[in-house]
Amino acid sequence: MLPPVYELPLAAPSAVSPDVAALASPPLEAAPAPPLGSRAVRKTALFAVAVLLVITATVVLLHQRTSERTAAIQPPASATSLPERSIAVLPFVGLGKADDSDLLALGIPEAVLHQLATLNRLQVIARTSSFAFRDNSVDARTIGQRLNARYLLEGSVQSDRGRLRVTAQLIDAASGDHVWSMQLDKTTGDVFALEDEIALRVARALQISLDAGATGQLTASPTTNFDAYLEYLQAGALLSTWRLADMQAAITRAGKAVELDPGFAAAYVLLARATIRSAEFEVTADRPQRMAIALQQAQQWLQRALALDPNDSRAYVERAYLTAFHDTVAAEKDYRRALELNPNDADAYEGLATILADDPARRGAAVVAIDQARKLNPLEPRLDVIKATLIYYGRGDAEGAINLLMTTLTRDPLYEPALARLEELRWATGHPAEAVNLGEQVLSRDPHSAQARQILLLAYLDMDELRAAESVAAGNDHADASAEIGTRLYVHDLQAAANLAYAAAANNTLSSAFEVLGAAAIRIAARKNRQFARAAALFTQRGSIQWDTSGRLLQGDISGLQLNAVCLGDMLMQMGETARARVVLESSLAAMDYDVRVDQRGDNWYYLMRPIALVLLGRRDEAIAVLQKRAVAKAGSSGAWYQYELEPAFAPLHNDPRFVALLAQSRAHAQSERKALQLLRAQGLVPRRG
Repeated sequence: MLPPVYELPLAAPSAVSPDVAALASPPLEAAPAPPLGSRAVRKTALFAVAVLLVITATVVLLHQRTSERTAAIQPPASATSLPERSIAVLPFVGLGKADDSDLLALGIPEAVLHQLATLNRLQVIARTSSFAFRDNSVDARTIGQRLNARYLLEGSVQSDRGRLRVTAQLIDAASGDHVWSMQLDKTTGDVFALEDEIALRVARALQISLDAGATGQLTASPTTNFDAYLEYLQAGALLSTWRLADMQAAITRAGKAVELDPGFAAAYVLLARATIRSAEFEVTADRPQRMAIALQQAQQWLQRALALDPNDSRAYVERAYLTAFHDTVAAEKDYRRALELNPNDADAYEGLATILADDPARRGAAVVAIDQARKLNPLEPRLDVIKATLIYYGRGDAEGAINLLMTTLTRDPLYEPALARLEELRWATGHPAEAVNLGEQVLSRDPHSAQARQILLLAYLDMDELRAAESVAAGNDHADASAEIGTRLYVHDLQAAANLAYAAAANNTLSSAFEVLGAAAIRIAARKNRQFARAAALFTQRGSIQWDTSGRLLQGDISGLQLNAVCLGDMLMQMGETARARVVLESSLAAMDYDVRVDQRGDNWYYLMRPIALVLLGRRDEAIAVLQKRAVAKAGSSGAWYQYELEPAFAPLHNDPRFVALLAQSRAHAQSERKALQLLRAQGLVPRRG
């Protein structure tokens, strides 16, 4: 767990939403200066989140299909004190015969929700969670407990021949009693005034005092053109299905909305979102070119939206999403601006969390941000997966991450991002049979999940299941040659494995799952063919390692595992450059110590490279102690087949009785896991491969 200094207060106890400034970096008193290269783990943390988002994107449709069911089948939560000023706006019921009744039954409450969300003193549950209760017979008190919301706004819409009849009721979810109800009869052209009136009535009922600025936020209509508004609502409805054809149709609808009203800022934001999402999801040969065009178009539309309405929080969130992976400073600024304008924006908190996780000193703040997103959007399982990723990659808290994922899967057993992340963690913590069970489930539903396939292959190798691993590699449709590195290394075809690793590194296709195996293959092959200079050049480049003219190390490894630095130290040692090798290895050990002691990352990230560095420096007893600690923690049983039996740096340990015992323990564990796998096969839970 993180020390108290990382437990950031969100706000005063009486406040509803956290002060965004509280998510700044926590102070570290008397913190020692970081050694060379220690800041580099930031890229690894952000990469982990990026991988998660890629996995999530491929299965969002499944989530959309299961979220409503999840809301309905959960048992009632135990009675708790609901936050006094908290509200969930539920979808209204469409009663009219006109085509736009159902559309307005979603559009009106969504608009009211967004208006209320701008109020600092009110906690507003996100649409994803509150709209999960559409067409649902769950009673008000249960919904309030599910969403942790004291008040519920529900209603109905009847549209006929240009007339609107809208009813709205505010319900106290603690008791189930009605606070007030209203019925409004308007023309369709008055729908915006109707939305304003509902929002104002809610604020007054909750005794929220409104100054001129707050009132202006609640009554700022996005457009006065009803036809443009209907096109906008239709575009939003299409985009919410996450189907590619609907995404493309949403582009057309949003384009029509801005054509009908060129001053409709929110429609430009929706047009940008639909354009980017369509480009991301449509896999074609010219995808990079289409994506570049889509990015340019989206940026132009967001610029137009902000010129029309500088206070549109959604525009800042979309712009931050576009810039996050090439300019995190600008992205963070946009996310924070969005939260100033809308302190209830769960998407902004989610995006901000990924930015904060890029800095080891702010990983605690990243967890605070994602927890706030989860509070505002409690039924969105993606946020649980992101938090699990943050606490695993940031704190090394595998147990906490696993428990959170297991809880998520009790609510939605088919949620693939949670299955895929749990697969990775069970493999990393020495349970390859369980990892295979989870990975096969993911691939059965999504054969395109590259990360799940890669971990599955490695888990099979850990249990001496070569033919199954080869079957997994053969099913890879991503042209990922790095997947074969593991199987080639396993059969001791060292040069072939090294060639694959060199090629993948040159093409920038060496995935994170196979980077460690690729580095091992290159080092082992170099020791065989004595091509040390080539290997050293690669590790220097991949680790961004630089020296000054006097031979002083200027910059260390950018890998969170200190992988490239330790590998370079090995190659320099083999080349006879002992002094430089010792500098690199000692610096790597110092960086590991800093990350564990100051950044609280966890020992488990360095069970692999620390003992190698220690042995290369002649500190064999220390290396054995690390390996023993690793065996007790079961954090290093993944990949033990090559680490104990192929790792050349461990050759001086082969006659040490302690190392021999560790090797026997590793083999026994692999055999035990293979028996567990065979039982899963016999039960029909895991397919027979090979």
